[in-house]
Amino acid sequence: MPRIVTIPTASVSDAMAAYTIGFVKLEVHNRIEDAVGAGSGTLVRVGKVHGILTAAHVLTHLPDGGEVGIVEYRGQTIHYRKRTIEMANTIKIMLRGDAFGPDGPDLGFLRLPADSVGWFEAIGSFYNLLKHRSDAAGPAPSPDSTDAVVGMIDERTKDLPAERPRERRKGFEALFSNGTISGERAVGGYDLFEFAPTDYPDFKLPDDYQGTSGGAVWRIYLKVNDEKPEIAGVRLWGVPYYQTTKEEGLVLTCHGMAGVYGTLLDAVIAKWPHDTKDT
Repeated sequence: MPRIVTIPTASVSDAMAAYTIGFVKLEVHNRIEDAVGAGSGTLVRVGKVHGILTAAHVLTHLPDGGEVGIVEYRGQTIHYRKRTIEMANTIKIMLRGDAFGPDGPDLGFLRLPADSVGWFEAIGSFYNLLKHRSDAAGPAPSPDSTDAVVGMIDERTKDLPAERPRERRKGFEALFSNGTISGERAVGGYDLFEFAPTDYPDFKLPDDYQGTSGGAVWRIYLKVNDEKPEIAGVRLWGVPYYQTTKEEGLVLTCHGMAGVYGTLLDAVIAKWPHDTKDT
């Protein structure tokens, strides 16, 4: 009989929350500022280059200048902080096809300005892409694993009660859900796969995954020490960028490891060859 290992979801999601961010557009209507979800991303680094791994279409819809808000998900409490980056000080790399669709490509990297890296490190962690480049070919840290998607869900954005006059607060929610990988295929030199989040009786999946684009699919390795389940390691496995309705429900099309650690990582190294040496 196969052994069933149970580990609290919070223990697993916390391991990925340190790398996860959400993008927020700041808009003004009738002299009132509003914050609108604009996709997800993962904090990554390549040598001395720190940035955000995301989908190309997410970066396309972000402005080239002006402030963009950043949502953090690390920790158990709601953080009422307005964190922003100045887009004029960032640099975009976008690998994108002529049309937006399930066949992609749709991968992006946003290099962060040096003056923002410090506070990003204070609220989270940067996943070392060079260090993990050989993960696909390397031995697994444990024979037991599960896959999960992480990303912001626009339909669950809500207004929160204000505590001061003329103040406006907004809450953003990220989805963390295990699921099944299927439909692996190669298109135009990129490896793609589909991810179907698991539907549980006591947890309602969103009706729409808008906002999850640019997030991440993680492979989480589990082990048991003295009958206590623990995380043996996590690996960034892919980037979701498109949703499709099928008979079994909504599925997310994702770029796989070859696109992330191959074509995209090569583009980052080619752009900044001196700064991307591993340190």
